[in-house]
Amino acid sequence: MENVIEKIRKTGKADAYLLSSIQNVAYATNFSGDCSQLLITGTGAYFFTDFRYVEQARSEVKDAEIIMTAAGDRLEKINEYLRGEAIRMIGIEKNDVTVKVFEGYRGTFEPYYSYIDIAEELLLLRMIKTDDELANIRKAAQANEIALHGLLPLIKPGISELDIRAELEYRMQKQGMDLAFPTIVAAGPNSACPHATPSAYKLRPGDFLTIDFGCRYQGYCSDMTRTFGIGNIDGKRKKIYDIVKYAQASAAAAAVPGANTHDVDAVARDIIAKAGYGEYYDHGTGHGVGRFIHELPVLNPRTSSILEEKMVYTVEPGIYVPEIGGVRIEDMHIGGYGSVYEFTKDLILL
Repeated sequence: MENVIEKIRKTGKADAYLLSSIQNVAYATNFSGDCSQLLITGTGAYFFTDFRYVEQARSEVKDAEIIMTAAGDRLEKINEYLRGEAIRMIGIEKNDVTVKVFEGYRGTFEPYYSYIDIAEELLLLRMIKTDDELANIRKAAQANEIALHGLLPLIKPGISELDIRAELEYRMQKQGMDLAFPTIVAAGPNSACPHATPSAYKLRPGDFLTIDFGCRYQGYCSDMTRTFGIGNIDGKRKKIYDIVKYAQASAAAAAVPGANTHDVDAVARDIIAKAGYGEYYDHGTGHGVGRFIHELPVLNPRTSSILEEKMVYTVEPGIYVPEIGGVRIEDMHIGGYGSVYEFTKDLILL
């Protein structure tokens, strides 16, 4: 199987590639630490790290020569491996490189080098997952379900959003998982905010409760959202839930290999709009998941790409009505395999 480093070379985007983000260095080398860079030239691949990580690198890093150097000497050492190569263009991750770091590149490397962003090319390479990557994502997703099952008996009127977050994250981390992103717990009127920050608000009968959470296992993320009713909810809230459930199921059925992401988004968006709630749904229907929690492909009205087998992406429409609350239902799908989750999407009253 062709290794990732060779795939990066074959993009033909630059003469050399300097990877700096934790996620992309890990993607190319399998390294699980931080504070390291990977240089790929036409003739070699060089992994730069310091004393703290060199033994870890020796056991984890694939397909690259390991070079130990202090952080303060790192750029000079990288420059040594750039010299002697026919290099004019260096590919860098502009969304990871700060102005200060870039000034260091310009002040240390040859003045005639040009720089080009390779973030998009790396994301495109990462869209189609290997079987090993899918296994890690499934493991993270399984931990989501285990944690949620353990949490539900504790949810009742009077418990706060902060308490729910603490209990849920404990159950994720107890399984050996890292958090893929800050957990969202939003109840009552707060659930009308798609990315609400958990607060001291205490659940009341008749509230919606939306929980959006994810695990990270071996560097790969999971993502899941469920909305619950606290006690009996009124007819208007039940109607909103049923609309989102139908929109989510319909878009999920459309999100198969060969489908256009724009069309999948339109399925959910049209259902919600025809039900009279279009103004209360203004985010995308889904996004890719991998080493980042938000990757390619993107399912929204402004993008158009074709879903393929072994892509991993979410389907997550929602409705958010101020003072009433919001509903979002989110599954993570693998192209050609369907949802990774078994946990019900029917409304559960707690």
